[in-house]
Amino acid sequence: MKVVATHRLAEAKEKFPASKTALDGWFRIMNFTDFPSELALRQSFAEMRNSGNEYWFLVPGTTLLLKAMINFKAQVAMVKDIRPGVL
Repeated sequence: MKVVATHRLAEAKEKFPASKTALDGWFRIMNFTDFPSELALRQSFAEMRNSGNEYWFLVPGTTLLLKAMINFKAQVAMVKDIRPGVL
């Protein structure tokens, strides 16, 4: 799956330096894995909520929430927002 709008990941790493490794891990999993469906995505990210094509991920090992819009057919995930919070 192609991850776009990665500048938001870079901004979050700068703002939350302790979360750099966790955000890099999320990026690697998303960027180097093909997820044909939401079910396949949930196998990798159990802590995930969705509304339509918008997905909120709890970044493992942090208190950050990452919001992404995902198109499974095109295999594209666009990072929309990263902020502290809980699901």
